[in-house]
Order: sequence, then structure tokens, then C-alpha cells
Amino acid sequence: MNRQISPRYLVVVSLACAGLLLSVIAGFPYLALLISPLVALALIGAALHRWPDLDIELIVPDRVVEGDEIDLMIHAGSRVGVPWLMLDLELPPDLEPIQGTARTIITIAPGQLVKVKVPVRAVRWGVAQPGRVVATGRDRLGFFVTSTVHRPTKPIRVHPRDGARHTVLRPSRLRVRAGNHRSRTLGEGSDFAEIRPYRRGDPQRSINWRVSARKGSDWVTVRHPDRSGDLVLLLDTFRDIGPLGDRLVQRAVRAALGLAESNLGKHDRVGLLDVGRNIRWYRPRLGRLHEARLIDALLDTQVEPGLRAHDVSQLPLHDLDSGTLIVFISGLLDEVAAQLPIELRSRGHEVVVLECSPDAHHQPKGRNAELATRLWRLQRAAERKSMIERGVAIVEWKPGDPLELPIAALERRPAAFR
Repeated sequence: MNRQISPRYLVVVSLACAGLLLSVIAGFPYLALLISPLVALALIGAALHRWPDLDIELIVPDRVVEGDEIDLMIHAGSRVGVPWLMLDLELPPDLEPIQGTARTIITIAPGQLVKVKVPVRAVRWGVAQPGRVVATGRDRLGFFVTSTVHRPTKPIRVHPRDGARHTVLRPSRLRVRAGNHRSRTLGEGSDFAEIRPYRRGDPQRSINWRVSARKGSDWVTVRHPDRSGDLVLLLDTFRDIGPLGDRLVQRAVRAALGLAESNLGKHDRVGLLDVGRNIRWYRPRLGRLHEARLIDALLDTQVEPGLRAHDVSQLPLHDLDSGTLIVFISGLLDEVAAQLPIELRSRGHEVVVLECSPDAHHQPKGRNAELATRLWRLQRAAERKSMIERGVAIVEWKPGDPLELPIAALERRPAAFR
């Protein structure tokens, strides 16, 4: 906490002292009478002033959705009254003040706790860290200034609005574990499969009494059991292009968030592997705690350009259970990283590629730039063809399209890619 005397008080004291000195030297007693209000003002201000002990706290929500309007709460209190207190909150680019400013002026009575709302809007997803709160208090005459700075440590995690929570990518091989996916096998479940004659060993509760009464023998209803699967999201953060707010890695994170939340809601085990300069690995698990851990990791994703992509042998995927579906989400900008799906497929994993198309960010100007862009697109087409020939299903996600379109295309992939 910083305490200081304002220049205003120094000016008043200087004028009072100069007037008194001049009246004594020049022998003008009336001059002392003229400056007596300044002397009284300086004395009264010093006598009545007490330094306040400002207590400032910023309270922010844990998680919000992109585009939401939220209130950041500033709690200000003091045992000594503060007639004039200015609260200035520094906001990151991800948050913008709704009222045009994040500065507020209030008055605090002795022992009072004042709660101030600062309405802001979350304009971009990610981790928004509010800046410091600078509190500056003055007395009624503005002679004494008390200032303090509060630096919050709690960030705000802004989730993308178009998370596509209802977009589920169904693994081909389901586990013998309760879930929400319809299994192709027959057993006890919720989805109807067929009605057949009773066999020894069939449970009594599966008997269809209406059909049995009509046919004169026991018939049972067979259903498809509900199972769950394993999913690993492989996120490529080697290269990134595009304008702020619509960069390739941001779109890839949006897709990963949507798949993680929706598949975990279907009781699938979901893991995350972020490959960049470093490797972040979260094994497939269930539960709300694991979902929060994955969301936090995805919101913290940063582009980490490295010298080269990691070799597939360096990825911690060797102990995955058979039948785990690996979803490679990438813009396919790094040539070495683009070979990871093919190498994973050659090791027996089921791999699908969700390509975040960068074509909208390439606007060539000039003949040479157009030729280079055409060659670049031909190279990308050759990479896609190579993946398809190796048994890797790939679908392109274009800017502006909902995530449901490429996910539905992956759901309809032929059996050769499963």
C-alpha cells in the first residue's frame, strides 16, 4: 500500500507559508488575513485526515461460455471511511467491458464493505487472466492519496459456444462395459433387435407374453446391449495460421472440446494427446474430474512450434487397449506430423483424421503466389490420397461448417477403415 501527500496539499501549504512570510517581511498584516483561509484549510485537512487501510478483492467466475455477459465483482472495504475511491480494473483482450470502461468511482463509509459489479463480455474462448485492480483513494479535500494494487491469481476459463455437445463419434469396437452406444451383438439392452422362440437359458423377464399367448409357445424379445468405447484425441499444435479468433489450432481445440464433452457424456473413456514441442498425455478415463482435466488442458493449448515432429515411437500409445479409436485433429501443415496417422494405422490402431481446412486463409496475390498455392494444394491432395490408401479415413472441416457435418461423414466411413 502506497501513501503520499498530493501536489494539491503541497501547493496550499506553499502558498500559505509564502503569504505569511511575505506579510512579516513586508509588514502587511492584511496579507496574513487574506491567506488565513489557506492556512485553516491546510491545518483542518491535516488534523482530520486518517490513512485508510484499503482491502481490495476481485471475484471472478470459474467457467463461462464464449459470448456470455458476466459480472466481475470487486469487494472494497476499509475501517476508515474513504470519501473518494477510484477502482481501475485491467482487462485482457479476451474480455471487453460492456459499459465501455472498467473504471468505477465509489465512496466507502467507515467499516463498510462495498461490492462493485464490472459487467464484461467474453469475446474469445481460452484462459482469460484479469489484470490488476488499482485502487486509489483520496480524502474530501484531495490532500492525501492512498493507493493499493490487487493482483488476482484465479483465471477465467472461457469455453467455445459451438462445442457441438451432441456430436458423438462412435468407436467401432465397443467394450463389455455399460454405455450409451448400441452394440451390434445381441443381449440385454434397450434397443429392440428381434423376437425369436424361447431357448434354454433365456431369462424369464425377456419373454414376450403377448406374442407367446398368440403363438401358443414361449417367445422372447432380444435386444441390443448398450456399450461404451475408448477414444483418444490426438491434437497437432506444430503449425498455426489464420486471423485472431479463427486460427487453425483454435478450430482444432473447438472440435476436440466438442468430442470430449459429448463422448464422455455417452460414458466413453476419452484420452487426450497434445503433440507439439512437448507431449501432454492424458490416458482414457471416465468421470467429471477427468472431463474437467481434459477441458482445462484443451483451453490451455498453445502453439509450440518445434524443429520437427515426434516419431510415432515416442508417443505414449503403445499400451492402448485394442479397439481404441484415435482421432487425429490437425490442419496438416507439418509434413512430418501428417505422417503420424499412417504410422499409427500401420501399427494396428484405428485412426481417423479430422482436417481443419486452411484453404480459406490462403488468398494468393500475383501469378507466382497462385502457382505456389496450386502446388501446395496438390501436395495436400496427395497426402490425403496416401492416407486413404493406407486405411486412414479423412474428412475435411471447412470454416463456417458445423462440426456435425465432418463427424457424420466419419460415422459413415466404410468398414475398410474400421
